[in-house]
Amino acid sequence: MLLAGALAQLRADGPYESVTASATWQDNVTNSAANDGIKGDLGLDTRSDLTWIRSLDFSTLLTFTLSSDLSLSTNYSGLDNLGVGPAIEFRRKLGVGPFAPALYARLEGLAVGFQDPERSNISGALAFGYQQRLTDTLLVGVDARVGSYDARDIVFTGDYASVASRLCWDMSEVWRLKLSAGWRTGDGVSNFTAYKGPYGWAPVDEGADNLPGAWHYVSTFRQPYVAYLVSARTWSYGFGISPAVGRHTALSLDFAHTDSQAGLSYIDNIISLSVVHQF
Repeated sequence: MLLAGALAQLRADGPYESVTASATWQDNVTNSAANDGIKGDLGLDTRSDLTWIRSLDFSTLLTFTLSSDLSLSTNYSGLDNLGVGPAIEFRRKLGVGPFAPALYARLEGLAVGFQDPERSNISGALAFGYQQRLTDTLLVGVDARVGSYDARDIVFTGDYASVASRLCWDMSEVWRLKLSAGWRTGDGVSNFTAYKGPYGWAPVDEGADNLPGAWHYVSTFRQPYVAYLVSARTWSYGFGISPAVGRHTALSLDFAHTDSQAGLSYIDNIISLSVVHQF
């Protein structure tokens, strides 16, 4: 009997499935500096997660998630991509009761194929996080991670570290208000309008020549652009509201503002509308 009970406790439950569909507007999808080729884009995204959960003891959970993500651009087909990857998470609750904090460590992997093949990459990240319900209506969380991605072209390859925080306020059984702030340091890609000179493609903004990293011509945005690998520090903030529309379904309307500094300034505003359903 004791052996049967132990085996039952170790057996993983699942899979639990959730599906997210979203529409996202970015006013600077090219990640360009001001007056140097900024373009906006509306993207459509659908994501599916399958999760298995194993209880290691009263306070500890081990979860395995397999995710797939399809993203389509309404303006630039080269940005269309399909990603698939696993994640494994170790989570421990420090204490008992609804207000006890929880800590987690998560290892993530992802393979992404783009319509523009040089952007296709394999990435990995190690994340550590903290979550706690402060009151019956307030939930706080912090996520810190380091990651790396290796693309077919060096321009789209890099490393990064980031910290993200969020505060959720359950105003009622239906409505949730969300506030977020974040910081990131590491590699990224900026795209500048370009012209073809005697020595090949070059950015219109001569100051871009002072940016570190590799660069080359890209045709993603239907006119001449030069893509640069830049090292930047990014600050971000955002807010959102999420009403429940059923027992297992919620809508989410979110806004985020990012400001990256890498010699020049790159600013992006992102608005997204999502629906999440858990089966």
